[in-house]
Amino acid sequence: MNAPIGEAVRRPGSAARTPPRPGATASPFDIADRIAEVVGGPVILEDPSFRVLGYSAFVGPMDRGRAEAILGRRIPGVWLEHLTRTGSLDRLRGTADVVDLSDGPWKAHRRLITAFRAGDRLLGFAWVAEGERPLGDGAARAFRRAVDEETPALLRHLERLDAEEAHRSRLASALLDGLPGAPAAADRLGFDRDGRFVVLSVAGPAQARARTQDGEAGRTRLLEHLRLCLDSFHRRWVVTPRGDGGLALVALRAEESEKMAARLGQEVLRLAGDGPLRTMRVAASSVGAGLAVLPRLRAEATAATVVAGDDGSFVAYADVDAEVLVADVVAALPAGVRLSGIDRLRAADRGTGPEGGELERTLRAFLAACGSASATARELGVHVTTVRHRLDRIAAISGLRLDRPEVRIACDLVLRRP
Repeated sequence: MNAPIGEAVRRPGSAARTPPRPGATASPFDIADRIAEVVGGPVILEDPSFRVLGYSAFVGPMDRGRAEAILGRRIPGVWLEHLTRTGSLDRLRGTADVVDLSDGPWKAHRRLITAFRAGDRLLGFAWVAEGERPLGDGAARAFRRAVDEETPALLRHLERLDAEEAHRSRLASALLDGLPGAPAAADRLGFDRDGRFVVLSVAGPAQARARTQDGEAGRTRLLEHLRLCLDSFHRRWVVTPRGDGGLALVALRAEESEKMAARLGQEVLRLAGDGPLRTMRVAASSVGAGLAVLPRLRAEATAATVVAGDDGSFVAYADVDAEVLVADVVAALPAGVRLSGIDRLRAADRGTGPEGGELERTLRAFLAACGSASATARELGVHVTTVRHRLDRIAAISGLRLDRPEVRIACDLVLRRP
């Protein structure tokens, strides 16, 4: 459906714009204008997180998608889901192809979309929409050529933005780490010193931590996704890299509770869709007020991420605080901690896998089943009589009194050590 909304998206001062000198620094609006002149349709430029950087001057009827992107300063959620569903998002992020979409949400006009790339670095995206006149047969080739020619200008602009983002990240670290400059950092970032906050943590799947070949690129994708989601939440926020992912400090409204904080984290995971971020781990701290609580909220979110699952999961700290406590206790155990009964069991069991031999695996399952022989049998896929026979052997070999809760706790802690 067309809407004559040209006045709503007219850029201030666009009529007086003069072309930049060759080699001079250009704004994203100038870049969009030059691409639009070559291709013959209105253009929008977006960063890797699909936040609008600039758009070409245009007055006339246009479809709703372009208007929503400009007025909302980011890609509309329905368009992001459409790109994900059609496989276009992965193609745009991974190649320099021109994606040609004949339709889209809200009865969209035809779109051509392609990426700005500098070597392996993804700089952002350019969109051109078909206006009242159809795009020509050679529009895709002309579009790609124009984007390549404008890439150096966009790169210079993004380098300035990167410096600003790095400064914001340092201010965020001062807040989350409780450094002496935290009050001044809050003022510069526009946070209320007495406001209510939640910290969100994102990370890749736990089993991928040891892999380094995609570490930096993977973290960049996580942070871009996190920023994109936070933009859509319409709250004040700041993001800083941390570990293999990142942390986000989000300001909540006075009436918002832990339920809303959890909903924000769940949305970050949901919007990852079925793409490469589907196995990300997301965690939310509890909600706290004032700057003094921020280091505690940071610690909660980080610890909750560690105990989150690997299949694409969200956890709230309040739901996993017991698991976090156990993980902290295990991490604090001395390197050489041992139980003589476990040593004797392992010597007799001769297991070579990470969970030992048959008897050690049975003991681990028994402890995880809270001392239930029947639940242990179901977990191991054996008869309950077999489990009871193995438990008798474990007791005879190790001397462990598994009927005593202290013994079970000690065994569990020791067996949890890597």
